[in-house]
Amino acid sequence: MELKPLKGKIFAQVQFIERITKGGIHLLNDDGKSEGIRPRWAKVWKLGEDHEHDIEVGDWILIEHGRWTQKFLWKNPDTGIEDYFHAIDPNGIMAVQKEVPEEHHDVTI
Repeated sequence: MELKPLKGKIFAQVQFIERITKGGIHLLNDDGKSEGIRPRWAKVWKLGEDHEHDIEVGDWILIEHGRWTQKFLWKNPDTGIEDYFHAIDPNGIMAVQKEVPEEHHDVTI
C-alpha cells in the first residue's frame, strides 16, 4: 500500500534537532517553549498532485512556525522501515532549496 498525499498537499520530515551555536554550545530542546517558536526546515517526502509550488521530492523547505501537523508514523511495506512525517501547510512555506541547509537546526529571522 502506497501512502499518497491528497491534491495540493505536502508530506515532509520537519527537523526537530538540537541547536548548536556558532561557538559550539549545545542548546537544550526548546520545542514547546517560547524559544521554540521559529521557522523550521523540512525535507519533502511526497507531493500531492497539482501542488502550486516549485517544489520537488527531496527539496528542503523552510516553514513558518506551526504550519505543520502532528507527526504520523508510516511503515514502508516493502522495506519494513518506519519513519515519522508531517503534513505541511503549503501557504506556510517561506523558501525552498535543493541542498541540505547549512544551519538548518538554528534558523532565525
